[in-house]
Amino acid sequence: MRSIGKYRLLGVLGRGGMGAVFRARIPVVGRIVALKLLRPSELTLGLWGRERVERSFREEAARLGGLRHPNLIDVFDYGEADGRPYFVMDHYGESLGSILGETYRVEAKSRRLPVSRAVGYAGQLLSGLARLHHAGIVHRDIKPFNVLVTDRDVLKITDLGLSKARGERFDGPANLKVGSPYYAAPEQEDDPDAADARADLFAVGVTFFRMLTGMLPEPGTMALADAAVAAGEVFDAFFARSLAVSPGDRFGSAREMAAALAECHAAWLSRLTGVCTGVGAGLGAPRLAAAAGGLPRPRRQPAMVGAHEARDAFGLDGLWRPAAYWPGRLEAVGAGVLGDADSGLCWAGEAAPYAVGWPEAAAYVDGLNAAAFGGHTDWRLPTVPELMTLLRPEPTGEGYCQSPALRQPVRRVWSADRANYAAAWAADMELGYVTKADDCCPVAARAVRSA
Repeated sequence: MRSIGKYRLLGVLGRGGMGAVFRARIPVVGRIVALKLLRPSELTLGLWGRERVERSFREEAARLGGLRHPNLIDVFDYGEADGRPYFVMDHYGESLGSILGETYRVEAKSRRLPVSRAVGYAGQLLSGLARLHHAGIVHRDIKPFNVLVTDRDVLKITDLGLSKARGERFDGPANLKVGSPYYAAPEQEDDPDAADARADLFAVGVTFFRMLTGMLPEPGTMALADAAVAAGEVFDAFFARSLAVSPGDRFGSAREMAAALAECHAAWLSRLTGVCTGVGAGLGAPRLAAAAGGLPRPRRQPAMVGAHEARDAFGLDGLWRPAAYWPGRLEAVGAGVLGDADSGLCWAGEAAPYAVGWPEAAAYVDGLNAAAFGGHTDWRLPTVPELMTLLRPEPTGEGYCQSPALRQPVRRVWSADRANYAAAWAADMELGYVTKADDCCPVAARAVRSA
């Protein structure tokens, strides 16, 4: 299948029990979109029946298409191809699940987010849910992989396939669980009809806990007893309400929960100021000390590195972070240029101000060379090993007092290394991990040259 309706298919983004989501291109204008095609599995058809499945698919499209909010995915087209309905949404290259590094083993440890970024994400999630709840819709499947993230760090709630509107009744098999394990509220697992807006808020609490700690909350233990989160105890009362077993003990609305979250964040920032005043600003997180004989120079020639070999080839841990970190001593060596004596690399002090696709990133570097930026014409996209010299460990405890060595106008940065003929490798400069991105995904460019 090369096209669906007028949309040319470029690849598969994901598959599930209801069908598949494709990356597609709109003709003439060239815009990249996500197209969801109804193609239910035999198991789904056996559980629900075709009529119920098709009705649920249409309802999902209508609910998303009928609402406008910055934190909800936009559905802007609907049609049928060969008797199969589909709808079309905006395409984004990341989900909150991919940022955290969550896998099918949901209980396994994931990456942590800096506290302020986690708070910002949770606040956006609550804002989008407030709009859904105002429309009388309960999502019932809030989890990291159902939250997309734009290149400007705007969250977009998606996948309303399990949602229910006010007054609807669950008409599936009596023993069928609705929602995702670990994130679904207790009452939702026992009785899907009992799930109201407070069930979605429980899922937000689990997601926020995971963002802060990289772990799922243990039942009955809701305190944020993670020393890595400086002054994290200010969130304990928030989690006690968010993750309460009884819906009546939780926050009554997304707006109320968001207000409490903002108060906790303000208290955390105040406590952090005291921590940093006590230990002295500029404390650094652990770094790899330079070896006596000097560190090996990173590879400068681009390479094709497949996804299955990438972790070993780049020297990454199970969460795609460097197994060891460079000292990262950057110093100004010219107007707008920073140098690192340990790696022998010079970096453009600023990344491209806008996220672009991989071909456009190469064109951006060509523009720097044409203008002889910094007095040089040998700028290039960095390889993954070169980008890794800029990565830092995630902040822990007093590490929040450290000033960033390199300010980034955007978070992800392209490398020159390819993953395949349709994707390249990139690095998340804030969270310090390596990731694969399709060529069309919006990612920033930062130029490098060898000193």
